[in-house]
Amino acid sequence: MIQLLGAIVRGLRSRALLSAGSVLLTALAIGSAVLGPVFSEAVTNSYVVTRLQETAPGLTGLSRVFTPDDGSSLEQAERDAVAASSRVTSGPWREPVTIAQSERFSALRGVVTFWSRADACETLEVQGRCPERQGEVLMLAADLEKTGAEIGEPLPLAIFETPGVAGLDLPRPALDEVVVVGSYVTPGPGEGWLIPGRLTSTNEQTSIRGGYQPYAPAPLITTDDTVSAMGAWDVRVDTELDVPPDLTPEQLDEAATSAKAVPRDTELEVEGGTLRADDTNSLADAVEEVRFQQSTARSSIAPAVLSLVLVALALLMRLLNAASELRVPELALASLRGVTARRLWGLGLAEPLVVLLIATPLGLVFGVGLSVVLVRSWLVPGLPLPLPWASWVAGGLVLAAAFAVACVAVGLVVRESLASQLSGVRRPVAARRWSVIAQLTLVALAVATLASKLSAGGPGEPDATDLVLPVLLAVVAGLAATRLTAVVATWWAGRSRGRSLSGFVSWRAISRRQEGTLVILPITAAIAVAVFGAGVYDSAATWRTSVAATASPADTTWSTSLTMSEAVDLTRTVDPEGDWIMAAASAANPGANFSIVDSSRLARIATWPATWSPGRDVGQVVDDIAPGGVVPTLTGTRLSLTIDNQADMDRDLSVEVRFGSRNGLPLKAYLGPFPSGESTRSARVPFCREGCPLEGMTLGGGAGTNTRMSGSLRLVSVEMDGSPVAGGIEGAGWTATPDPAVRTSIVDLQESGGELDMTVDTGDSVGMARITAGGITRARPALAGPGVQDRAITTLDEGYGLIPVDRVGEIEGMPFTGPSGLLVDYSSFITDRPVYDNLVTVHVLVREGAPASITEALSEAGLTIGTTLAQERHVLDQSAYALALRLYGVVAALVLLMALAGLFVSAAVQLPARRRDAAALRVVGVPKASVMVAVIRELAVVLGSAALAGILAGSLAQWVVLRTITLGYADDPTTPALVAAISPVRLVVLALLAAAVFGAVALVSASMTVRGARGATLRESAR
Repeated sequence: MIQLLGAIVRGLRSRALLSAGSVLLTALAIGSAVLGPVFSEAVTNSYVVTRLQETAPGLTGLSRVFTPDDGSSLEQAERDAVAASSRVTSGPWREPVTIAQSERFSALRGVVTFWSRADACETLEVQGRCPERQGEVLMLAADLEKTGAEIGEPLPLAIFETPGVAGLDLPRPALDEVVVVGSYVTPGPGEGWLIPGRLTSTNEQTSIRGGYQPYAPAPLITTDDTVSAMGAWDVRVDTELDVPPDLTPEQLDEAATSAKAVPRDTELEVEGGTLRADDTNSLADAVEEVRFQQSTARSSIAPAVLSLVLVALALLMRLLNAASELRVPELALASLRGVTARRLWGLGLAEPLVVLLIATPLGLVFGVGLSVVLVRSWLVPGLPLPLPWASWVAGGLVLAAAFAVACVAVGLVVRESLASQLSGVRRPVAARRWSVIAQLTLVALAVATLASKLSAGGPGEPDATDLVLPVLLAVVAGLAATRLTAVVATWWAGRSRGRSLSGFVSWRAISRRQEGTLVILPITAAIAVAVFGAGVYDSAATWRTSVAATASPADTTWSTSLTMSEAVDLTRTVDPEGDWIMAAASAANPGANFSIVDSSRLARIATWPATWSPGRDVGQVVDDIAPGGVVPTLTGTRLSLTIDNQADMDRDLSVEVRFGSRNGLPLKAYLGPFPSGESTRSARVPFCREGCPLEGMTLGGGAGTNTRMSGSLRLVSVEMDGSPVAGGIEGAGWTATPDPAVRTSIVDLQESGGELDMTVDTGDSVGMARITAGGITRARPALAGPGVQDRAITTLDEGYGLIPVDRVGEIEGMPFTGPSGLLVDYSSFITDRPVYDNLVTVHVLVREGAPASITEALSEAGLTIGTTLAQERHVLDQSAYALALRLYGVVAALVLLMALAGLFVSAAVQLPARRRDAAALRVVGVPKASVMVAVIRELAVVLGSAALAGILAGSLAQWVVLRTITLGYADDPTTPALVAAISPVRLVVLALLAAAVFGAVALVSASMTVRGARGATLRESAR
C-alpha cells in the first residue's frame, strides 16, 4: 500500500499540470452542480421579496371597515376594530393603522367625507397647521382652488346641490361650516398611507351609458370629535404587508390565506360590531406568479448549470485521457510483469481517484462560495443563503459522473493490446460502436429539438429546451468540426505532395495526430455557449427596457383623475416650454386600444426604444401622427370675431364657438348677429381666463342652427380682450368638421393672408358652416401595432366615443398599449367631439431631471407618482428568467476560462511530441521557418475550425430561441415582441477576440516547439 501511495504521489507530481487541471475541472463541475439548486431557490425567494416590495402597498395590504354597534365611542370602536382584524390575520404584517371616517355627505356641490387619523399630519406634507379643535380641517391643495376655500377662513358646506348630487339622496353634514386651517398634497407610495389614491379628488363626469360621477374632493382631514359630530361614522383598519429580506414563499401563502379571511361581499360578525373587506388586495395573484417564477427558475437555471457541468466533464475527459496516455509505458510494464487485469485497473484508477478526492471539498467550497457571491451581488440585500438537499444530491451525481469519466479514460488505455501500448504515438483509428451510437444520438436529439422549435406555432413561455438547445448544437457542431477537420486534413495532405513543405507537414500532422483534434469539441462548445449567452442576454435586456417603457413611457409616470384635456391644460400651465412634462393616456377598445399622446412634446420627454419603430426615429413617428394644424389657445375673458358676411341668408348670421368640455360639460359661446358686410361681435368667456382651446365654430342661424345660405363668408380676425389671437386663423388648420351627421353648407374653404374664406351653398335645403381647428380629418392619422386587426379599425366608425382612423403605418410598440394599440395625437382624439372620459386613463409623463418646482406643482394638483421607468425595469430584471440569463452569462465566462485552461494544458502536454516531430524534420534538413509555419498553421486550422463552429452554433441557437419565446409574458397583448436579431458587430468582436487569443496560443506554442526541437530531443526520446 505504501509503495502504491508513493507511486501515486510520484505520478501526480510528474504530471502536475494535468493533475492540477483535472482537479480544477472536477471542482468546477461539482461546484456548478451545488450552485444550481441553491441559486434556483434563492432566485425564487428574491423574486418574492422584490415583487412585493415593488408592488403598491394597496395591492398587498389589507383594508377593512369596522362598523361598531350602537352606542360605541370612537375610541372603543378603534380598539375593537384593531382586535377584530388582528384575530383573523396571520403572517408577516405590520402594525395596523386606524382611520375614523364619516359617511358620505352632500356638500361643496359634490360628495364629501371627513377622516381622522392620529398621525395624519406626520405622514402628510402640510401647509398651514394641523386641525386641533372641532370644525377644523385640512383640505387637498388642488381642492382649495376648485371650491374657492382659503386657509384660515370658514368654508360653508351646505351650499347649492347639483341635480346629479341631489339624485344620490345623501344626507347633509351636521355642521354647516368648517375652518380650513391647512392644505395637504396627495402622499406618494410608501409614505404611510395604504392607498394614496384615496386622498385625491375626482371630477364630475358622465359615462357613455348615462352613468353619473359627482365631484368628490379628497377627504377632509380633521379631528375625532369633528367626525363624530358630523353624523354616522365607521373605522377603517389598514394593515400593510411586512416584506423582510428573509420572506419565503411559504410565508406569502400564509399571508394570502389570511387576506381571504374576511369576505368582500359579506359582513363578518365580530366582537363589538361587524367587519368587511374594502381593499384591492391581490396577494392571490402574487402567489400564482411566484409559482410560475419557481417553475421558470427550475427550467431555466438547470440547463444553464448543466451546460457548464457537461463542458467541464468533456474537458476532464480530455485531460484524464492525456494523463492515461502518459502512463501507457507504466501500465505496459505492469502487464509484462504479469499483473492481473483487476490490479491493473486499480493501478490505472488510483491517480484519478486521488484527484477526485482532492477536488470534492474544493468543489463544495467553490459552489457555496460562488452562490454567496451571486446572491449578494444580484439578489435582494439581506437575503439568506438557502442550502437545499438537491444541491448535495446534484454534487454527488456529478462526482459519480466524474468517476465514470475516469473509468472510461483508464479503460481506453487498459483495454488496448500490449503491442499498441508499446507503439508510441497513437494514430487515428476507427471509432468504436458505442461512440458512434452516442454521437448519432446527440445529433438526433439536436435535430429533433431544432425542428420542434422551428415548427412552433408562435412565441410561448420559456422551457428547458430553450436553454438545452445551445448545448446540443454546440456539442454537435464540435463533433462535426472535429470530423470535418480530420477529413479535410487527410484529403489536403494527399494533394499537398510536391507543393509547400510546411503545408504538407501541418495537414499531415492534423490528420495523423489524434490528440490535436480532440481539443475542437470543448472549445466549440464553450464558444457556442458564450455566443448564445451574450446574445440572448443582450436581446432580453433590450426587450425588458421596451416592456418597462410600455408601462412607464418616461422617467416618471404620474397618475391622475383629470380628463385628457385638463391634463393637457395642466402641463401647458406648469411647463409652458414643453421641456419636462407631457400628457398621455390610453383608451380601452376591444381589438384596438388607443395610445393617446401629446405629440408636440413626445420626442423631448418620452422614452422611445428603437425596437418600437424599426427604421423610424421618434421624430418621424411624431410627423406621422401630427394633425395638420395647431388648435389655438385663447387666454382672456372677452372673445371678439370679425366676419365679412357676403352670403344670402334667411336670417342674420350667428356663430357658435366651441371650447371643448370641462368637468364633463361642453363649453360654448354665442356671438351675433352678423349682418351683411364686415362686422365685429363680442361675448364674455370667463372660463377662458386661464386659457381654453378654440376647437370649433358653427356659422349658421340662431345658436348655430341650420339655415339657408348661399355666397361667401370670411373670418377676418379672432381677438381676445381686444388683441389678435396668435395662430387664431393662420396655422390653425381650419377644416370643414369631418362629421357625416352634420349637414354642411361649405363648398370651399381656404386660408389666405391670415383670413379664412368660405364658400357656402345649401341649394334648396338648409345647413350650417361648421368648422374645426387643428387640421382634423374624418379618419385621424394613426400608427397601428401588429396586434391590431383591420376589422377592429373598421368598427371604430360605429361610435362609442372613439374615432375612425387612417392607418398611416405600423410600429412594434407604443406607450401603455404596446403592440395592441393605435397611436394618435391627443388633439385628434379630443378636438371638437364628445369624449367619454370614463373610457380614458390619463397620465402625466415627467422627464428625468425635472425641476422640483414642476413635481411640486403636480403634487399640489392632486397627482401621484404611479410608477417609474427604473422601477418597472428593476422588477423585470429581478424576474427568474432574467436572473437565469445572468447566470448563463457567468456560465459562459466560466466555460471560456475552462476551455482556455484546457487548451493551455493540452498544448503543454502535446509539446514533447511536437518537439520530437519538429526535431525529426530539422534533422532531415527542413528549415526552421518551415517547421514553425507548419506548427502555426496546424494550430490555426484546429482552433479556427473550433471558433467558427462555435460562433455558428451559438448564433443559430440564439436566433431559434429568440423566435419562439416571450420570456414568460405570452398572454399579455401589451407586451412588445422580442426581436430575434443577431448583432453582427458583437459577432465580429468575438471573432476578432478569438483570433487574437488563439493566434497568440498558436504563436507561443510554435515558438516553444521549434526552440526545443534539437537532435538531442530524439536521443533523449530513444533512451
